[in-house]
Amino acid sequence: MKDSELRGALRFGELFEAYCSDVVAYCRWRAVSRSDAEDAVSEVFLTAWRRLEDIPQGPDARVWLYATARRVLANQRRSRRRSAALTERLMAEAVVASGESDGGQERALVRAALDRMSERDREVLLLAEWEGLSAEQIASVLGCLAVTARGRLHRSRKRFRAVFEELSDRSGRAGRPAVGSGSPVGRPVRVRPGDQYALEDEA
Repeated sequence: MKDSELRGALRFGELFEAYCSDVVAYCRWRAVSRSDAEDAVSEVFLTAWRRLEDIPQGPDARVWLYATARRVLANQRRSRRRSAALTERLMAEAVVASGESDGGQERALVRAALDRMSERDREVLLLAEWEGLSAEQIASVLGCLAVTARGRLHRSRKRFRAVFEELSDRSGRAGRPAVGSGSPVGRPVRVRPGDQYALEDEA
């Protein structure tokens, strides 16, 4: 291990030992759930490890960690709100094959399907379906290549379809929400009763 790497590891260890309990307490008081608090603490110290050179010396280090925790928790809240908005949009666009929409049950199915997906899958779907971003724009948000964003969006739509179909079958419904067809960014469209579930994955 290089001297610089050793110094960094020692500095991080000191920060973690000195302020971990403070950051945990800070996050637990403000997070929506215990799991969110744990995730936030992990992200705070991951950020600290990546940005060791930016962390001030002495007691100001704790202030820096608190500021980072505040941003992480704010991002969590925004993600929850946006996920809820995505649920509402997908629910509104869902179509029952019989032609009769049961809003309450449709909403429950969409929520259940999204809850079973990973945070990354939900985020990619939200960026495409709710924010209306192209694959290239999604790539900029996620910090990846456009081809990677397209692949993630393709897989996220496919997983959502599979989960929704499974839950729909269990509930005895024949309808499927039409997600990902009709535009380059995959905006939902309505389908006629009897049409096959519509999902045009990007190549």
